[in-house]
Amino acid sequence: MITKKTTTIVFIGILITAWLAVFLTQVEAQTADKQKQALIGEWRSGVWPGHHGDTSTLIIHEIDAAKAKARCTYITYQKDLGKSEYEILADYFPGPNPKLKFKKEKSDYTCILKDKVLEISFVGEVRGVPMSNATKMEKYPKK
Repeated sequence: MITKKTTTIVFIGILITAWLAVFLTQVEAQTADKQKQALIGEWRSGVWPGHHGDTSTLIIHEIDAAKAKARCTYITYQKDLGKSEYEILADYFPGPNPKLKFKKEKSDYTCILKDKVLEISFVGEVRGVPMSNATKMEKYPKK
């Protein structure tokens, strides 16, 4: 038998469930937006480990979460070869530590944001020599 009291309890339960669904969706959207904003900008590294003393900059212009892509510019400064600039369309992986992956020439790069530091590593070839390397990048303040 359905009573007025049962109907009221069911109605309140539906309202609470709907409110929770909206709240959790909103929190997730805000978190994803904060992650994207934390990544977007200019990231500079110190010197890559090794005897060449190369440095690099990664500029993340925009992130399209729906397509899971990030439009970037990757710039290397090599003492013996000079400055090289590459337009990159990286794969974007959201999460607690958002990640970008891209390929430049013969190297595969992975960038992971951890505690406001972008950890970047590659496996591939540098100056014709197979190698892997890693460094950390810090976000350069906006001018």
